[in-house]
Amino acid sequence: MRRCLQQSLSRVVTSIAKIFRGRNYYGRYQKMYTRDLRAVPSLRLISSIAQGTVLDVGCGVGWLSRLFGDYVGVDINREAISIAKKRSKREFVIADALNLPFRSQIFDTCILYDVIEHLSDVNRALLEVRRVSDKVLISCADFSSYYRFFTYDETHQKLLEPNELFSMLKNHFTHIRFFRTSGVFMAPRLVNNFLGKYFPNQIVLSGSL
Repeated sequence: MRRCLQQSLSRVVTSIAKIFRGRNYYGRYQKMYTRDLRAVPSLRLISSIAQGTVLDVGCGVGWLSRLFGDYVGVDINREAISIAKKRSKREFVIADALNLPFRSQIFDTCILYDVIEHLSDVNRALLEVRRVSDKVLISCADFSSYYRFFTYDETHQKLLEPNELFSMLKNHFTHIRFFRTSGVFMAPRLVNNFLGKYFPNQIVLSGSL
């Protein structure tokens, strides 16, 4: 009975999410090419920590490329990469996060922004990230916070709480830093700053060898 109720609720939430998002899942992210990305505290934090050549794993339509000079984006979805190549002159590659087509230690920083919850095998992805770079930056919604009720996505694989993600990262990197902040794209800068300070909803983890 309980399982049946959960499945019914999941179908309802999925239907509502599709109505708000529309049918074009990746197309809606093109708006990020015109928004002020530095109004989002989590993006400001990541851009201040990232160094050198950046690999954006799970780049989607590539909007994160606006923040970095030396940048490569990878995504498994052909539609997303096609949009990215039309919107930006940066390098974009169709690739699986679990099997990156790059030689070892070729990047200075790997970024996984709102990606970790979409992966079927997080540990394998972290192994690949560590192979191609000695630093990783991970940011995702704080699924232990109130914000988990506003982040439903039918493509999510597993929602890791901060302590779980921290422990997994410790298995692959030596030096770990953890931040609680805000990552609400639709909110103005002042609102985001307020949320980040008093009602954090996004986490950022930095791992290095």
